[in-house]
Amino acid sequence: MKRKLTILTLVLFFSIFFLTVAEPFALAQDLTVFDKLEEGLFVEDTKRETVYLGGYPVGLTIDGVGVLVVGLNEFIADNGKVCCPSLEAGLNIGDKILEIDETPIYNSLKICQIANSSDGKPLSVCFLRKNEVLTTKIYPKKELATSIYKIGLYTKDNSSGIGTLTYIKKDLSFGSLGHPVCNQDGKIVDANGGVYSCKINEIVKGQRGSAGELKGKFSYENKIGAVSKNNTFGVFGSFEKIEEFPLQEIEVAKIFEVKPGKAYTFCTLDDGTMQCYEIEIVKAIQQNSPEDKGLVVHITDKKLLEKTGGIVQGMSGSPIVQNGKLVGAITHVFINDPTRGYGMYAEWMLKN
Repeated sequence: MKRKLTILTLVLFFSIFFLTVAEPFALAQDLTVFDKLEEGLFVEDTKRETVYLGGYPVGLTIDGVGVLVVGLNEFIADNGKVCCPSLEAGLNIGDKILEIDETPIYNSLKICQIANSSDGKPLSVCFLRKNEVLTTKIYPKKELATSIYKIGLYTKDNSSGIGTLTYIKKDLSFGSLGHPVCNQDGKIVDANGGVYSCKINEIVKGQRGSAGELKGKFSYENKIGAVSKNNTFGVFGSFEKIEEFPLQEIEVAKIFEVKPGKAYTFCTLDDGTMQCYEIEIVKAIQQNSPEDKGLVVHITDKKLLEKTGGIVQGMSGSPIVQNGKLVGAITHVFINDPTRGYGMYAEWMLKN
């Protein structure tokens, strides 16, 4: 009986040992892995995605029904006379061109193409003026300097402007802005537009209560790609050519790797050169599902602050890099403090 009690005691002792020693050991292993995840040291078995770093300005158009007349342009025709066919046809600034020869007009490029292929034949134009639909005829003239048929018209697409590339994939698809393009009613515009080479030529400095702006020019004759998607996470599409962009491959960071602290943003200003500027990630929300505004950033670079005052319109999409990895994109500015703004995680942009 005494021997049986001794064996039972040993069994209970080893049971207690495994409960008090083995279990804490397992917890210690879990904490070690968790710490590695927190520090960004845990390496997944799957290969990390890499892209080409953005930071370059592009002209973007999101097509809609009709284009707005914003200017009338006189030019010298091949007969040596100064003319403006659109003015002669009675068009005014503020008119919205809906159709030409019964062809719906969705962008300014289409007008140029129709005029140039007209061979001087009259074009029937349907346009909107103060909620009234009107028609007129325009007689294109061949410009002496270029031998191209023109109608002397400056137009603005339904939604167009300047933004910054965040990344380019190896299949030439791209992501930009980190926020949607919306119409005057605040609704996201259906995606169907173009991408154009762009040059920044002026900076309006931001200040408290007033957002600044990068101003630039892009030509509809220098189309380099197409827009295919416009949503909460940015404007996306693909390039036909990217020879003009010096490409630098970079790894995309996972969200758990992003931490508050020093980082960098890349953008191109009026000097025409893509530059790196120091910023601080003030807040990095550990989002578990795709959402916008996951980052709060603070511009700290003195050179950038001196030129722009902080984050300005046109910088949307400027890539954020931390520890040599693409973290996300700058998307919004705080109006009351232009040195601060929101950012979108690159991981969400790549999934959308």
